[in-house]
Amino acid sequence: MDGNNNWRPAPGQQAEQPVMDGISGGDWRAQLQPDSRQRIVDKIMDTLKRHLPFSVNEGLHELKKIAVRFEEKIYTAATSQAIFPFPDR
Repeated sequence: MDGNNNWRPAPGQQAEQPVMDGISGGDWRAQLQPDSRQRIVDKIMDTLKRHLPFSVNEGLHELKKIAVRFEEKIYTAATSQAIFPFPDR
């Protein structure tokens, strides 16, 4: 990338994935604990439940799908763990 942190791929394009995080010399994703992403999804779910009305069964399932998709987008777009929400530190 050219240093423009606001760059986003055009629709249909794949964002290039960084190999180095600039600090540890490797992909920061490899350093995450296996359950870290699930804990992040759980935290997103807690936030959604506090701010959005939902029905017990169907609504909870929809909120879970939203949380999983949101976490995946952020995880994929993050260039380092420092900007990944809820760092596991």
